This record gives sequence, structure tokens and C-alpha cells, in this order.
Amino acid sequence: MAKRLDTYRTKRDFTKTPEPSGRDAVAPTKVRRFVIQKHDATRLHYDLRLELGGVFKSWAVTRGPSLDPHDKRLAVEVEDHPLAYGDFEGTIPAGEYGGGTVMIWDRGYWLAEDPQRGLATGDLKFALDGDKLHGEWVLVRMKHDRSGGKRTNWLLIKHNDAYAREGRDNDILDHDRSVASGRTMEQIAGGTGRAPKPFMRSAATRAKAAPVRLARKRSAPRADNAGAAVLGVTISHPGKALWPDGGDGRPVTKLDLARYMAEAGNWLMPHIRGRPCSIVRAPDGIGGERFFQRHAMTGMSELIAALKIAGDRKPYLQIDRIEGLIAVAQAGGLELHPWNCAPDRPEVPGRLVFDLDPGPELAFTAVIDAAREIRQRLDTLGLESFCKTTGGKGLHVVAPLKTTTKDIASWADAKHFAHTLCRQMAADSPARYLVTMGKRQRAGKIFLDYLRNDRMATAVAPLSPRARDGATVSMPLTWTQLRSNLDPKRFTLRTALALIGKSRAWADYDRAARPLKPALAKLER
Repeated sequence: MAKRLDTYRTKRDFTKTPEPSGRDAVAPTKVRRFVIQKHDATRLHYDLRLELGGVFKSWAVTRGPSLDPHDKRLAVEVEDHPLAYGDFEGTIPAGEYGGGTVMIWDRGYWLAEDPQRGLATGDLKFALDGDKLHGEWVLVRMKHDRSGGKRTNWLLIKHNDAYAREGRDNDILDHDRSVASGRTMEQIAGGTGRAPKPFMRSAATRAKAAPVRLARKRSAPRADNAGAAVLGVTISHPGKALWPDGGDGRPVTKLDLARYMAEAGNWLMPHIRGRPCSIVRAPDGIGGERFFQRHAMTGMSELIAALKIAGDRKPYLQIDRIEGLIAVAQAGGLELHPWNCAPDRPEVPGRLVFDLDPGPELAFTAVIDAAREIRQRLDTLGLESFCKTTGGKGLHVVAPLKTTTKDIASWADAKHFAHTLCRQMAADSPARYLVTMGKRQRAGKIFLDYLRNDRMATAVAPLSPRARDGATVSMPLTWTQLRSNLDPKRFTLRTALALIGKSRAWADYDRAARPLKPALAKLER
């Protein structure tokens, strides 16, 4: 570890610079952390740092991250930095290496299927969950340094997912205050304002690792490793706890998840069959490391299909049978995120999804009111809609689309329709809604996320579990269930199947598909 920081240390005089030397250990966590620091040095740039192997792998992104998948931002690989650097915000003295003001612009957690291999091959695909940046990204190594030097240059590119934004909507760099202190660059340079809140050494961050360490100290009964079978699929380590509490004080095990998938399969399959489907894997449970996987991998179960998609050399995951759901559970797959395309037609939108994401402390009744308003607007335009919980604090409103030859709409049409409808809602009620995702702007409002309606964008499947406390699921509802006393936390792996068995939720979904183009024409009048 010390040798990996030799280059970092030789470039700095720690009697002059307030940067951390890296000699003080930072406790590891099972969920990898990332930090992006805005750095006003000789040239203004943004430093992307991804935790890996006890250090921060680091790149200087010359123009900062972009949410537009068409942008390819130059990212110059620099020396590894110590993990303590993730809490550094301040000013490096003039004349010292990297002299200038440093802001903690964003921070959070990141996931990747095989980061070491991605770095080695020059194709690192990863997902970010930060205060400002979310969704999937890729770092692609360039073959040659275009300046003729010895630096290793990469390109940072946003994946075309639900968090991609183009044109005027791509305003992420306008969110220009520190996520650690709330300060501007001027305040940091002047030494005014509050000190940055620690992240790398915070108690909350350490707590993410604590349940994992405790779990490993407890030895599982020998019978736990003997294996079990669900619909002919062998489940190894069936007693492994994936959720520490299923809402009833008992852990949800790997075998519990496999059995849930088997029982939910008949209901769930029509909504994911024939569509590429990303999964969130947490082999050690929700307290351990997570992977966002959308591509097929070597050694993957043959019960999960691999689908080639134009524009990507790697095949995507596709789940076309209930046994495939169980194979996902065996691999520690906790969440299912299918595309919103028509079955077996990835270039054709098959449904619209409106994701209602409330700001902090906003009452759930406000989200219910928003869902009802979207339903009313869609109904006026001739589209029938359905509702489900997200497994978190929000709701999804889903409108199935007709996909016969004369009714086919493009992805551009779907995204434009959703964006226009959400923009009209926000214009009519600016105190209630917004269509930008900045967390600071979202206080007391609902973010109307229209970006699920694009090629390759995903939304959590109905009845899919979530990798969250309480083992909640994304629960299909009838519109009459949207009452003021509705508690989305009551829908869990333990309760969902019995409740859906008594419900008429989504019973007419297949017969409710309507063409998008007439609705779009009405919307634009």
C-alpha cells in the first residue's frame, strides 16, 4: 500500500500543503466510495477518484463530467491518492504541486462488475450513486496521448440511462457548491463558511462496513452450506442472510429470495420477458458490496439469456423464464431493472414510466397527489395508466403502449412526450414539481423523472425486491389503494405475494395498451 502512494508523496511537501499524507489509515468499507473534487489549479478541472484496493484511482477530467452521452470528456490518469484525500477541501499554496482551491463537488458510492479487469483492458464501466451524479458511466482508455507525452489519457462518457440529460437539461456543472460544506469556491479560497463534513472517516460510513464484519464473525451452521433446490436450481449457502430484517424481525435468506422469485414468477415474467434486464447484485447481502450488472459474464447460468444489442459488443442479460429468476437469486441478484421496450423489440418503446421522486421530508400524500395528477393528464390524452411503489419513497406511473406496425413510436417520441408532460406539470405547479434532479432544489418538491423513457433506460420491475432496509418490493397497486394512509414499507418479500394474490392490481394491463402518437399530437396542441 505504501509503495502505491510513493508518487503522490514525492510530489508534495507536507510541511507546506494541508493535503493528507496518507499515513493515517482510513477504515475500509464493503461499498466502494468515490469523490469528485473541483480543482482550480493552473487550469480548472474536476478530479474523479474511485476507491479501489485501499487507494483512490484518480483522473483529472479537464471539462468536468457531462450527463450527455454524446460528450466524451478527456480524463487524464494521475497518481493514486490516499483515501483520506476524499475529505480534503481547502487551498493548496501557490508554488506547491497542484496549487489552487479544492472543493468536494460530489461524493458517494460506486459499483462495477469487475473494476480491476476494466482498468486492465481500458474499458471500465461503473455506476455512481452520489449527491449529484447517478447512473452508469464508462472510462475508455485512449490508445495514444494526443499531446505526445507519457500520460495515460481516458475518455469519461455518460451511459444513456435514466440519468442522462442533453441540451439545456445538462446543467449538472451549474450545481456549484460543495456537497461537504455547502461553500462556493470563493468561500473556500477565503477560508470562510463552515468546515466540510467528513465522509471517509464518518461514523455513518464506517457503519456500512460494521454489519458485514459482524456477519463474518458468526459461523453459519454446516447445514447452511449443504445447498437446496428451487424448481431444480441449486441454491448454495441457502441460509445466508441477504437482508438482516424482512420487516418482521427475521433475516431474509438466499433461499427465501429464491422461493420468492419462484412464486412471483408467473406475475412478474410478462413485465421482463424479452427485454434486456440489469440486476443489482449483493452476494454478501445489502450490507456488503453491490454490483450493477447489465452484461452477460463468463460463468453465468445458462438459465439467463444473453442478448446482443446494436451498438454494444457485449451481450446484455435477459430473463425469459422463471428458472432464470431463481438463477439470479442464486447469484445474489436482489433487484431487477428491465428496459421499457416492447418484448423482443429493443428499438420499440413498450411503456411509459413516470418516476415520482420526492424531496427530503415531503409527505407521501404529496406523491400520491402527483400520481393522480399524472393519471388524469394521461387519461385526457387517451392513455391508460397503472401505479406501483418503487420500494422506496416514490411511486411509478406506468402507461402501456400499443406496438402494432401502424402504432409504433420512436424512443425520441416517448422521451419527448414524457418530458413535455412533466414540464407542463412543473410549469403549472412550480411550488410542487420540478424536472431537474438537483437535490438542493428538490426540498419540498417532487422531481418528475421523465428520463426512464429512452432507449436502454431501465425502471425497477413490478414485484422486484429492493436492496434496501426492510426487504421492500416495488408493489403494483390499484388506484383505489392510493389513500392517505398508504405505507409503502408494508410491501416486503414477506407480505407482497399474499397481498397481490388478493388484489386486482394491474389486472387489465395487457388490454390497456394505447398508441402514443395520437396522445403526443394532443399534448402538443
